[in-house]
Amino acid sequence: MSLAAHALEPAAVGAIVVTPSPRLARLLKQDRALENLRAGNQVWPTPHILPWEAWLEELWEQALYAGLPLPARLDADQELWIWERILATAPEAAELLDLPAAAEAAQHCWALIHAWQLDRREIEAAASEDTRAFLGWACEFEHLSELQAWLEPARRADHLATRLGKLPLPPAVELAGFQELTPQQRAFLAALEQRGARVHVQEEPALTPRQLVRVRFADRPAEIEAAARWARSLLERGEANKVGVLLPDLERLARQVDRIFTRVLEPSAMLPGATTEPRCFNISAAPSLDAQPLVHAALLALELDRARNPLRRICSLLHSSFLGAAETERGARAVLARSLRERGITEISIPALRRTCQQHGCPEMERALARWTAYDEALPGRQRPSTWARDFSRLLEALGWPGERSLSSQERQAWLAWNDVLDRLARLDAVSEPMKRSEALAWLKRLASRKRHQPESELAPVQVLSVNEALGLHFDALWVAGLDEESWPPAPRPDPFLPLALQRRHRLPHCSAEREREVAQRLWQRLLASAPYVVTSWPEQDEDRELGLSPLLRNVPEVTQADLGLSAVPSYAWMPPASAQTEEVKDERGPALEPGVVASGGSRVFQLQALCPFRAFAELRLGAAAVRLFEPGLSRIDRGEAVHAALEAFWRCVASHEQLCARGAEELRSLLVEAIEKALARVRARRDDLPPRLAELERCRLLRLLEKWLEIEKQRPPFRVIECEQRRQIELAGVRAEVRADRIDRLEEDGRELIIDYKTGTCETGAWKPEHFADPQLPLYAVTHNQPVAGLAFAQIKTGDLCFKGLAHSPHLAPGLRPADIPAQLQRWREKLEELGTRFREGHAQVDPLDDDACRRCRMWPLCRVHEAAPAVQENEGE
Repeated sequence: MSLAAHALEPAAVGAIVVTPSPRLARLLKQDRALENLRAGNQVWPTPHILPWEAWLEELWEQALYAGLPLPARLDADQELWIWERILATAPEAAELLDLPAAAEAAQHCWALIHAWQLDRREIEAAASEDTRAFLGWACEFEHLSELQAWLEPARRADHLATRLGKLPLPPAVELAGFQELTPQQRAFLAALEQRGARVHVQEEPALTPRQLVRVRFADRPAEIEAAARWARSLLERGEANKVGVLLPDLERLARQVDRIFTRVLEPSAMLPGATTEPRCFNISAAPSLDAQPLVHAALLALELDRARNPLRRICSLLHSSFLGAAETERGARAVLARSLRERGITEISIPALRRTCQQHGCPEMERALARWTAYDEALPGRQRPSTWARDFSRLLEALGWPGERSLSSQERQAWLAWNDVLDRLARLDAVSEPMKRSEALAWLKRLASRKRHQPESELAPVQVLSVNEALGLHFDALWVAGLDEESWPPAPRPDPFLPLALQRRHRLPHCSAEREREVAQRLWQRLLASAPYVVTSWPEQDEDRELGLSPLLRNVPEVTQADLGLSAVPSYAWMPPASAQTEEVKDERGPALEPGVVASGGSRVFQLQALCPFRAFAELRLGAAAVRLFEPGLSRIDRGEAVHAALEAFWRCVASHEQLCARGAEELRSLLVEAIEKALARVRARRDDLPPRLAELERCRLLRLLEKWLEIEKQRPPFRVIECEQRRQIELAGVRAEVRADRIDRLEEDGRELIIDYKTGTCETGAWKPEHFADPQLPLYAVTHNQPVAGLAFAQIKTGDLCFKGLAHSPHLAPGLRPADIPAQLQRWREKLEELGTRFREGHAQVDPLDDDACRRCRMWPLCRVHEAAPAVQENEGE
């Protein structure tokens, strides 16, 4: 009989069953319900099963109802606030690198002292500098508690023990699933026995599994996946109804475990929009409440500032489904978020955001921000935590949180947990003074991060637990993973404030390797009694560290992975039903371009068709485009456009080589300064957040760069600038497009023209080869130009590498040009461009990248899935 069954017998006759954790209490209640259902009962008395802390809470409430004089009870948050205030004013405050963490450590140490009933004089006798600092804080805490008549959780059991005689007590108390009892707990139970209650600590039944094996894995992900596949195979074969998977380090690995178990056991849940309720597995390691999307959105919204908001925060809120009208304006808000990213701004004010909402068809968002602004402006600088809790709720209400759609069960539970966190913030009134908004919000965020939130769900057949949580439970089959020499037994973690010798003398938790080994051995024996079939495993490597086998497993027989009968896991969520008749259709052509339609993208039509026909179709016909990646400061695009704009403004004033050479250095500098100012004004029109200091640095950089560039221009033979950034319509192979040349110079010697394209990065003329046409912009302009062409040139205006690169009938037209037969070259380019234009017009859209570099620079791979096709192609080639 399992410990759960032993525990339920006393509960059935009126005894109270006390467990070390809420989870075990809940599972015991569920076991009791299942027993009654199997027995055919429709109604049964609810068993009195409580975790230890909830039991003390119940006794405290009974003492209040009995009218007993009691001190003001502090909860853990209120106690932590007091510890923080004490540490903040202590002489050692300046030496504390992380005051909140130090306060939590002090709170834990205080609880440890009372749980293990340590003598203060014994601590003082072996005190280190850190211990003496803690004792000073503890004295101040005791003084405040006595002055205010406060009682914190660490001393609640001691206080209740003195009042048990005046409380209604149960006839018997059964303790189930406890690994060990602290001296404080034993003293409390002894006082209970003195008042006539029978106390019994249930022992794990002495069982030996019928089958016990161990298996090794290359790494941790492979081990976790194997455990999931093993659990799936047991369920598929009907060999188990209750499967346990245990990991010593579950809290750290919870996200990885959830991802792998979902893929193996619930692959359909990975489909977009799929519901995850209920699941056939449950992971006990609850994430913090602030990781819940609904709560994360609330905290982001509360961080809004009227003057400055990081763009990442704003875009997250625009994409959130938990603000008002999120479903109604989903598309418009996505476009708005993209527009903000493409502007390259790093921050935005609420007034500017409201204007942008109006421009992008988001009236509901604009009205929500208006309501938020009106309420925000009326808030005072300081007030009580309870008032801040109320105002935080109203600010969220102004924004329409938690959204317009109905909440799922998990979201509803997160919403209730959020309200509980607000209540906990409000309860700080009892110990705190009025605080600033930033302080209240910081505390709210801490409370949300400290609260572990595990949504309640139906009892799942697969339970993923930490080792301690499995005590008292029984499974049909059990897999204990992660039993490497570093994790099992775990490394000791002694308390930082108590003398180490004292901790070892009193055998405090985690005080030494010897104690960890003894505890691990006891746990191991109890786990073996939890199931008739037990698999143990360990990874041989964790990232870059090699791991050995735990010494506790050396006598366990080893098997191979093949011996476990692991279930194969097809990704059927991504596949058609097995009964469906499938047909492979190779569709590599879209609809042809309508006659007379001007293709968007200009010269990019030919460039993208050359790089990859699918990319040209996706970007220019379907309008697919990746969101521009954020770059802090001035992006490369910003800097490139500034160079283009400055040179355009300069050459409109200095229209020829003759004027360039005739003007003195100071006059040229003055003209450049004026041109650069016009260029930066264009940048500022898009980047209203551009810091003045950054603009000044860019002004100086451009001036130095362009002065050096003009020296190279002076080395050329005479020319006149006849076009700057001039747009014109062209038609080639039936494709009409708009193109633009950065500059066209007419040579004085023969009237032919040199077409120039500014480049602020590295460029090569190899991209003009018809067989590798990676950049056909200049060749396209040249073949459609209606004047004699002398050559084509890249003007590479890059710090430290200023030069011309290109082809011309004569290399003396500019330093760096190579001689070429321009008419013949134009003919070859025309033939290739007409081929590209024809294929684009006809809708050719096959996935055919020019080279690997074309794929690396493309962000259409989620659409074309070229990386998924590559292995199949290689396999076919191998055949």
